[in-house]
Amino acid sequence: MRIAGNYTFEATREEVWSALNDPEVLARTIPGCQRLEVVGENEYESTLKIGMQAVRGTYTGRVRIDNIVSPESYDIHVDGKGSNGFLKGAGTVKLRTDGAQTILDYGGEAVIGGTIANVGQRLLDGAARSLISQSLKALAEQIEARRLHEQQHQAEVAAALGAPRIVPEAPVTIEAVPAPLPVEVTRRTITVPEGQGLSEAAVARGMVEDFFTRRPWLPWILVAFLLGYILGRRRA
Repeated sequence: MRIAGNYTFEATREEVWSALNDPEVLARTIPGCQRLEVVGENEYESTLKIGMQAVRGTYTGRVRIDNIVSPESYDIHVDGKGSNGFLKGAGTVKLRTDGAQTILDYGGEAVIGGTIANVGQRLLDGAARSLISQSLKALAEQIEARRLHEQQHQAEVAAALGAPRIVPEAPVTIEAVPAPLPVEVTRRTITVPEGQGLSEAAVARGMVEDFFTRRPWLPWILVAFLLGYILGRRRA
C-alpha cells in the first residue's frame, strides 16, 4: 500500500517541527493511542486501539526515526502487529514554508499481511487517509494550544517583572562548539489521560466533517429528499 498527501498548518515551521518531536504531543494526536514509550534515541513503542471498522483492533508496534534534517525532514520506519495482521512500512515527512504557513508533505509505502490484508485496497487506503487526516488536525490543535500556553507564560513573566513586554536578547555567536557526548536515553512511558487523546468518537466526527466539506452540496440533496418524502407521505 502506498500513500501520500500534505497538510497546511497555520504555524511556523519551527512550531510544527517542535510538536512533531514532542512525545507528549504525539501521544495525544495518534488515533487510539493508549501508550507511547520512549525506548531509545528517536525510537518509540506504542499501543493503539482503532475502532474504525476496516482496521478495527488493538495494535502494538515500534517506530524509528532517522535521517533527521532539522527543521526540514526525517524518515520514519514502522513495524507493527495486531490480532488481525501485521504492517511493515517506511516513509518520509517534509516541512516547507509558504508565507506564514507551513506545509507538511508525507509519503511512504507499507506491506500488510494477515486477515486485515483481505479488507481490500480501497478500504485500507480510505481508512489510512482518514486516520492521518484526523491525526494532523489534532496536531494543529496541539500546536495552537502550545502557542497560547507560551503566550500566557510570557505575559505572566512580564507582569511579575513589571515590564510591558519581553525584549529578546541579542544573538550570541559561538565560533566553535565541541561535539556533544553520547546521551543515554532513559525509557519513559507516556499514557494518555482519559479524554485527552484522539478518541474514536473524535475520529468519526472528523471523518463526517471531512466528508461534507468535500461535498458541500450533499446536505441540500438530503434535505430535498427528506422534504419530498414528507410531502409524499402527506399526499398519500
